[in-house]
Amino acid sequence: MSTAENREFPWVAATARLGCMTTATSTLAQPRLRLRTPADILAGTPYLFGFHPSDSLVALGVRDKRLRFHMRDDLPDPGEDLDTLADGYGALFARQDVDHVVLIGYGPPERVETLIHATTAAMRRHGIAVHEMLWAHEGRYRSLICESPYCCPTEGQPYDVETSAVAATATLIGMVALPDRAALVASLAAPTGPALDAAERATRQTQTRLVHSPGTPAEGVASIDAALRRVRAGEGLTDEEVAWLAFLLHSLPLRDDAWLRIDRDLDTDLDLHDRLWTDVLRRCAPTFAAPAAMLVAYASWRSGNGVRSRIALDRAFDADPGYRAAKLMAEILDRGLSPQSLPPIGRRDGRRPTPPRRRTTRRRRR
Repeated sequence: MSTAENREFPWVAATARLGCMTTATSTLAQPRLRLRTPADILAGTPYLFGFHPSDSLVALGVRDKRLRFHMRDDLPDPGEDLDTLADGYGALFARQDVDHVVLIGYGPPERVETLIHATTAAMRRHGIAVHEMLWAHEGRYRSLICESPYCCPTEGQPYDVETSAVAATATLIGMVALPDRAALVASLAAPTGPALDAAERATRQTQTRLVHSPGTPAEGVASIDAALRRVRAGEGLTDEEVAWLAFLLHSLPLRDDAWLRIDRDLDTDLDLHDRLWTDVLRRCAPTFAAPAAMLVAYASWRSGNGVRSRIALDRAFDADPGYRAAKLMAEILDRGLSPQSLPPIGRRDGRRPTPPRRRTTRRRRR
């Protein structure tokens, strides 16, 4: 076994599947992957992001032997200022308070190596150690730190993600690695063809229903409750039910109720909420998709899946470029904020938190 294979990375990486320029942070108590060697890292990285990276720079930030924050970005265009780009990466990871990083460049060596070295220098300027630099392309990899031609030949060593024990473990605990980012985008795409016809037909029926019986907020909450029960039981929603839920979310109190439920159920039913609103997002008329898309983005971010969160936000902005809640989520992602840095917006019992009293200092009369 080569020296590179023997180099251990004793981390425990949470199963959050993250990234956007993709950034993400591990969250909650979830099943974990152990990434000990460069081959383990290369096998586990696609499951962290939800797809197999290509032509990408990946940075994995570690603190206290745990993966805390990671990022994926497309390789820069020729002529782009690599030092400025790399300094942005360094500043981003400095805000996450990580001990060190591992850098992986996916792509032809002439496009990868200069960027990795620039990023390494930037990380060090920001006080972050670089534990490893890996190049990976077309099933081969090598360490850019190791100088031994026996350990890390110029052409690289072969590796196979599909047959790795790490990949098997990830699959067993429910993680998915789609072929590429386009496949992840397709998993949240709007309906087309007959599915779009069905969505628009259900939308017209729902509009007629609202004219004759607009309903009450309590009835709206009951509809969300019923939909969650159906999804939990493994039952599918009808086109009319999907359209009705998409309309309900355009009521801010009902959307906020759905939003608070996600935080309330973080430790128990986060996946349940994600499945419900993903179904609504994929099947509702695209014009009415913004609130459902925002809820999917929020649930994905809370679970640590920054890539998916960003893709869902794109759907929200396609439906409504001015949607304020989506703008808030975009700012969270742009700043690289971790779920731990923002407490849940609701209390565990579902009530809104009571704002703290403002202390006032009285002027002393002379």
